[in-house]
Amino acid sequence: MKRLRLAVGETQAQAAEAIGVSRANLAQWETGKYLPSVDHARRLDDHLRAENLLVNLVVAARSRGARRPGVDARANTADAAGALTKVFRQVGAALVGFLVYDTHGRPRGWRHNLQTDKHPTPLGTAYGMRTLVEVGEPFVDLGALGQSLLAMQTPQRGWMSRSGSNRPEATAAALDALFRTGTTLAPDHGLALLEESLDDFSRTRPYLLSTALQTAARLRPDSSLTTRLIDDLLDARLPFDGVLLWPEKVEPGLTQPEPSVAHTARAVVALRGVLSNHGDDEIRVAVDNAIEWLVDRNHPDDGVTEELIRPKPDGGTTRVIVRHFTSALVVQALSGVPYVPASRVHFALNTLWERYNHEIGLWAWGNGDLPVWMTMESVIALRSAALALAATPVSPPGD
Repeated sequence: MKRLRLAVGETQAQAAEAIGVSRANLAQWETGKYLPSVDHARRLDDHLRAENLLVNLVVAARSRGARRPGVDARANTADAAGALTKVFRQVGAALVGFLVYDTHGRPRGWRHNLQTDKHPTPLGTAYGMRTLVEVGEPFVDLGALGQSLLAMQTPQRGWMSRSGSNRPEATAAALDALFRTGTTLAPDHGLALLEESLDDFSRTRPYLLSTALQTAARLRPDSSLTTRLIDDLLDARLPFDGVLLWPEKVEPGLTQPEPSVAHTARAVVALRGVLSNHGDDEIRVAVDNAIEWLVDRNHPDDGVTEELIRPKPDGGTTRVIVRHFTSALVVQALSGVPYVPASRVHFALNTLWERYNHEIGLWAWGNGDLPVWMTMESVIALRSAALALAATPVSPPGD
C-alpha cells in the first residue's frame, strides 16, 4: 500500500491543518487543554494519513502537562499545509492538466476516462466540476465549464450518451454540478429534466435511483419526485437472511441474486441525505439495517462493475459499463455514524488509499484507467471522513 509522505521541510502543524484539525485545536492541545486520548489521536492519524503527527503531539503534551502557550507552541501551530490539503491541491492541479479546451482556449470539460477517451463527456465534465468544488479550489473558470456542460444537453431531454440513449445518471450529475457552481437553471426545470430521464428500467437499478435521488433532494427536498424516488429506492431492496438490502438490480427472473456492498452503500448515502426532510421510521430503519450489514461486511472494498442495457432512439440498444469504487462509497456511508466502529471506516480507507497514485495525484482503476468519477468519489469520501473525525473539542455556544 502506498503511503503519502510529508514533503521535506514540512512542519507538523502544516500537516495538521491539512487533515482538518484547526490551529485552535492544536494550540489548545499544545497547552495540555482538551487533549484527545492517544488512541483517538492514533485513529485520526490512521484515517487521514497524518504520519503520527497527532499521536506525537498528544503524547508530548500529556507528558509535560498543562502549560502556558509559549513561543514553541505558537511556532508549532503557525504554519499550515500538508496531508489532506496537499492531496486535494494535487488532485485539482492534476484534473486541470487533463482538461480539454476548444480552439479559442475555452475549457470544454473532461473525458470520462482521463487518459484514453477522445472527447469530453457530460458525465466526465460534471464529475470534474464536482471534484473541484470538493477540493475547495476551482483552479479554472467553473462558470465557463458550466456553460460548456449546458451546451452538451439534448434540448428538453437532459444529458444523454452520444448514441442518444437515455442516461438518468448523466442528467442527475450534470444538474448537481450546475447547481453547485451557480450556473443559471431553474430548479423546477431541472427536476422536469431529471424526471423525464427516468423510465421503468431505472426503477430496477438502485444505482440510478440513488444518483437521481441525491440530485432531486438537492434541488427540491419536498418535491413529489424526491418522495417518489425514496419510495422506489426502498422498493428496490430484496430480503437476504431476513434483512432488506440492495442488490445490483431488481428485475423478474433473477436467480440467486446477492446483496451488493457498493449499491447498499450508495443507497445509504442517498437516504441519509434526505433524513432531515423525510425522517420517517421506514427510512431510518432501512438505513440502520443497511449500516449494520455494511459494518459486518469486513472484506476488501474494491471496485465492482455493472452493465446497463439502454434503449436507443432507433429502436436498438447500447451497453453501458458502470464501475463503482466500493471503498469510497462505504466511507461516505459510514462516516459520522456514531455507532460505527472506527476500525470499519479505517478498513475501507486503506483500500481507498491503495488506489491513489501519488505521482499523478489521482485515483486509478485496477486496469490502469484514470476515470474521473473515481477521483470524485474518493475526494468526497475523504472530505466526509475528515469532517466526521476531526471535530473541535470546544463545544459551540448553547451546548
